[in-house]
Amino acid sequence: MTQTKSVQAVRDLFRAYPVVPALRTAKDVDRALKLAPRVVFLLGSTVLDFAGKIQALQEVGHAVFIHFDLIEGLRSDGAALDFLLATAPPEGIISTHKTVIDLAKKAGLLRILRIFVLDSEAVRKGRQLVLSVRPDFVELLPGVALTAVDERLLRDFSVPLIAGGLITELSHVHSILRKGVTAVSTSDTSLW
Repeated sequence: MTQTKSVQAVRDLFRAYPVVPALRTAKDVDRALKLAPRVVFLLGSTVLDFAGKIQALQEVGHAVFIHFDLIEGLRSDGAALDFLLATAPPEGIISTHKTVIDLAKKAGLLRILRIFVLDSEAVRKGRQLVLSVRPDFVELLPGVALTAVDERLLRDFSVPLIAGGLITELSHVHSILRKGVTAVSTSDTSLW
């Protein structure tokens, strides 16, 4: 399969719209359909509805990254990825699993590895995982924690960073972006 958007094209979208809508509900998808084309994260879907959501979002020009681990009714394995690609291929996959990121790479999809950075040891292990997996982007959670993190810790990651989780204020967004993070994902519709 061929990527529909390149890493650079997605980075350009992040530059234009650094706040990424994290879509959990059908209502969120409906809201996103009214936004200018940008990157969106599809976090809430089932085996029955993900295809319609992806197609609708792509029809209005959005670059869709689906959180593969959160598709209800599908396992995070190769057969499920093949089904996703045959049904409604997104621009990329979000996952916490190394094997899913590896499978997505072989399939030609863009990849976002989600890492939970709860303490300095988690950051260290996360950096090691990034070096072995080589995703296109890394999403650090909880994103709000990055408001208090020394930006030198963030520079050690070898790929563009996204912050996600518990980001509910515009001041959080500005603080995180000033630290060199590429984008911020949030389900708070007031920040989209």
